[in-house]
Amino acid sequence: MNTIDYRTFTRSKLMPYDAEKSHSSAHEFHRHDINILNEACDAWESIADFRKQRARSRDYTFGKQWGDPILLPDGRAITEEQYLREQGKIPLKNNMIRQLIKSVLGQFRAAQTEPVCIARDRNEQSLGELMTTVMQYVYQHNRLYELDSRTLEEFLISGSCFHKIGYGSRRGKTDVWVHSISPSRIFFNNMEDSRLWDCTLIGELHDMTLADLLARFARGDERKMQQLREIYGNVTEEHICHSLDTLSSRTHDLLDFYIPSSPDRCRVIEVWKMTHCQRLRCHDTLSGQYYKVDASMSTHIDSLNKQRIEQAASQGVEANNVPLIETEWFLDPIWYYRFFTPLGDVLDEGESPYWHGEHPYSMRLYPLFDGEIHSFVEDVIDQQRYINRLITMIDFIMGSSAKGVLLFPEDQIPDGMTIDDIATEWTRYNGIILFRPKPGCPMPQQVSVNATNVGAYDLLSLQMRLLEDISGVHSAMQGKNVSAGTPSSLYAQQVQYSANNLLDIFESFKTFREERDTKILKTIQQFYSDNRYSLIAGEGGGMMTDTTPDKVRNTEFDLTITESAVAPAFRQSSNDFLLSLFQSGHISLSTLLETGAFPFADKLMQHINVEQQQQLQQMAAMMTQTQQPETTEPNPETAEHQPSTTSFT
Repeated sequence: MNTIDYRTFTRSKLMPYDAEKSHSSAHEFHRHDINILNEACDAWESIADFRKQRARSRDYTFGKQWGDPILLPDGRAITEEQYLREQGKIPLKNNMIRQLIKSVLGQFRAAQTEPVCIARDRNEQSLGELMTTVMQYVYQHNRLYELDSRTLEEFLISGSCFHKIGYGSRRGKTDVWVHSISPSRIFFNNMEDSRLWDCTLIGELHDMTLADLLARFARGDERKMQQLREIYGNVTEEHICHSLDTLSSRTHDLLDFYIPSSPDRCRVIEVWKMTHCQRLRCHDTLSGQYYKVDASMSTHIDSLNKQRIEQAASQGVEANNVPLIETEWFLDPIWYYRFFTPLGDVLDEGESPYWHGEHPYSMRLYPLFDGEIHSFVEDVIDQQRYINRLITMIDFIMGSSAKGVLLFPEDQIPDGMTIDDIATEWTRYNGIILFRPKPGCPMPQQVSVNATNVGAYDLLSLQMRLLEDISGVHSAMQGKNVSAGTPSSLYAQQVQYSANNLLDIFESFKTFREERDTKILKTIQQFYSDNRYSLIAGEGGGMMTDTTPDKVRNTEFDLTITESAVAPAFRQSSNDFLLSLFQSGHISLSTLLETGAFPFADKLMQHINVEQQQQLQQMAAMMTQTQQPETTEPNPETAEHQPSTTSFT
């Protein structure tokens, strides 16, 4: 059966079957749904290993590389750092993972991209240009280029990334907002599809202030505000928590499902779950409309069909020729949200308010092979550990080896001198030790042992090469110096091969951005007004006089991530193309400056406009002078028959 689009119909036809029940019950905050809350808690507990692995990869990325626990023979469990210090060693490290992450992020920032909207109906491509301009505006006020870089960093460290798209008020402006969600606060069901199409439950842990809680769920209702204060009775607005974990990851690592991270916060658990409603798929053969209604509306539809048959019969039309409303029963999958307190009280619930009909989250789990997540950093942790071990071992060997040790026989100690005097004189500049050697006794000698040549340097060099081979980030991508005589073509080829090794990660992250931007696009279509479009796009952004929110809302767009127009390569190619058109005479200088990406275009356009205005004024003055009648001398023969005139200059 072909998929039917019901976007043009009102929300009153799309309410869930228990909407009235849920809204009335949520009014007093007395409804409980422990089963859903327990299911969310199970989903949180099931990904505990993922959170531990993410914390370990994060620590290795930012230098905490001796924190793995080890079990001693005496039964103690201590960290590797503590064990080395107990052995009298200094736990050294050479953080190579951080440099790899910086190289990958540099590649991402160098190839800046942006969303481009294309209308499926080519006659409406002007609307596609309008939506592209609006998407660029959302990118700018959300600082998405910076946010995407930090999200890619999270993606490389943990193999996951999560964004939340919503419409509301923030920073004094009501608009579409994109929030980055920490993986330590999110939970979801078990999934095996790499596209994440089998997601049926997802949620997030919120820690709100009491003021934010009252503003979000009470909405000025005094009764609700009093109930919320009773539920969160241990939290007061005056309480100030002096936390010692500022700028620390400890708060994220110790998160609990029910207990907030700080005593002055209120824990709210947001749960989105896919459920099914019994509905009727309706086709009105009279008007040609498709829509869906609740299954309880079947009686009302039958009465409408009966009225049509009776009216047709009064006009002499047979019943089998009457256009009726055809119905088909089906289970409609919907996303239903609930906000819980830790005690199970439902603060708010309802069907997804978004036009796309889904949850507001966009996520990517990499690679999700057999339901498992494996990050970029996870692949190189073992090499980083071995590098640290070799560096520590070399330092220990160098510190414990003999370096300039003096062997002085006891029977050779001169009269009147002690061993301390000999040590002082031995190390003094131009020092002299006067003694009479005894026959057959060994002479004093200094021992210096080169004990570091045990193959540790070769092993360290091997691990450094393995780190590049396993990560795929070779020295060419990191910008390291190459040996003399290396051809530039070979160096460029090495950079290209290194970029190909990361292509899978970049493409997976690009898919995440496209899915997120698609939700942003649909949220814009749902909430923006025509005045908002005109304020953002203006006359030059694809805005037409007949553009309305309904026209934009009912246009299907394809969104793709392409190279940004501000990228140097793209700007150079477009400028070259425009210059060729200008030189061939197909476009004017004004068109070249308006459509090209020249740094001096605006200033030059102002000068051209000023010169054009001056030329127009001069031409208008000349035309005015030519239109005035020429002054001629009067004819003496006819002057006496004409009235005299007086000219005033």
